[in-house]
Amino acid sequence: MDKKIISILFLLIIVLAVTATYVVYNQPSAEEKQEGSFMGVVTDEEINSEIDDVFLDEDDEIEIGEMI
Repeated sequence: MDKKIISILFLLIIVLAVTATYVVYNQPSAEEKQEGSFMGVVTDEEINSEIDDVFLDEDDEIEIGEMI
C-alpha cells in the first residue's frame, strides 16, 4: 500500500514539473510583449490628446434626460 502511495506521489510531482516547465518556456518574453503592444514611441502630446478626446469639452453640455 505504501508503494502505491509513493508511486502516485512521484507521478504527481513529475506531472507538476512538466506542466511548470511547459508554462515557463511558452510564455513570451517581456521584449516580445512590448513589441506587439504598439509600434513606435508614444509622446506626451498623443497621450494628452487621447485623454482630451475621452472627456467632454468645457463648452459641451449634457441634458439630464440624455444621461438616463
